[in-house]
Amino acid sequence: MLLENTVTPWSTLVADKARIAGFMGNRGILHDTTRAIVKRWVHQAWVCCATAYKGIDRRPLFRTDPFRYSELFFLDEATAYAAGHRPCNYCRRETLVLFKTIWCAVNRPEVPPNSVQMSQIDAQLHSERVVLGGSKVTYTAPMNSLPFGTMFEHDHSAYLIGKQAIYLWSASGYHPAKLSPALEVHVLTPASVVATFSHGLKPQVHDSVSK
Repeated sequence: MLLENTVTPWSTLVADKARIAGFMGNRGILHDTTRAIVKRWVHQAWVCCATAYKGIDRRPLFRTDPFRYSELFFLDEATAYAAGHRPCNYCRRETLVLFKTIWCAVNRPEVPPNSVQMSQIDAQLHSERVVLGGSKVTYTAPMNSLPFGTMFEHDHSAYLIGKQAIYLWSASGYHPAKLSPALEVHVLTPASVVATFSHGLKPQVHDSVSK
């Protein structure tokens, strides 16, 4: 059975047998006993996890013993950030510390990072990724103003800002694309994360992107 556990840059969950799983994710238990997705999320702590960590069993989506959570999959970390996920505090602790340090310096400069709770960051990310009903939050910006790792929508497709080029996203990898740098685009990556990218955070991207 092909499961709806591939996450797109629009935060949606789709079934895609060609997908590449560079990272995993968690939003809580989203499926029922038939493996059907019945919820988009359960809590605001949307995390991006490592695919392997200390021998943890990484069985897909449907888990009944115990019924813990719905395991989701991303092409890469840039996709996870675009969907509104942030690094996991358990299996990606070092990455989360770096993310939080830069995120707070940019988005909460008036307070020290250790005084900001992850629940506060999760709440802001939630307001920047989905609206009531589950539609994706976007904002418009010139494409040439966006930093490396940002994802945006143009003509119903998702694209990645690479270091030297623009790439069309798919669940199985990226493809080089040609778009005018002056285009006004709909940014998929949450605004506070884009600001964090602008100040030094470099998300991991799939190998189909030229380094």
